[in-house]
Amino acid sequence: MVIMNKYTKIYGWIYAAFGNEEFTINEFRAVFPSPQHAKIIFDLVHSNFIKRVSRGRYKATPPQELVQEIVANSIQKENIMTEAQKKYAYCANDAVGIWTDGYYWTGFTRGYKPIHIKVLRRDLGYWERFFKKMGAEFALEDEDRTLFGITFLLHIVRDFKVELKDGIQVIPLKEVIKFCQANELTYRPAMEYLDERYDLGLFDSYEHAH
Repeated sequence: MVIMNKYTKIYGWIYAAFGNEEFTINEFRAVFPSPQHAKIIFDLVHSNFIKRVSRGRYKATPPQELVQEIVANSIQKENIMTEAQKKYAYCANDAVGIWTDGYYWTGFTRGYKPIHIKVLRRDLGYWERFFKKMGAEFALEDEDRTLFGITFLLHIVRDFKVELKDGIQVIPLKEVIKFCQANELTYRPAMEYLDERYDLGLFDSYEHAH
């Protein structure tokens, strides 16, 4: 985190010094005294703070483009679960979206899109290594910290059932129905869709029970 803060600050001063103009490593050296110019340039290119335009020539990434790259890189992580080698299932909001064929999605904001995943408690170490390797944000369900972008929220349980819906590993439909019923004010439209889609007679039994 300290290194990232350092390079973020260097990037800011590079953009202030050169703007949208190209610069050489010699010009960089003339502006920023350092015993490791080549390494700094390499790290800045690797972090997308600057672009290599041609041999020995560089250009600062425009701030708006940098922001777009950060968001795009996060969004690209959305489908990494296909690479997982341990048991998992989409649950909560994501399971609702999957079982409603994408008709009903909720539980996200413009700056935060959680992906709810149910995993086994004994596999927690694997999942921590998996998400770090993939460069994806992750957190335990209800973990008290700042969350942003595409973040995988891990629901840790001792065991669970998995079904395939259009090739996607997800919790069973009856569990989704229970989830919706427990949060009816939010998920009533989803319940209506599922009731019609799967001919569940859901509201006949549900309305009589209430």
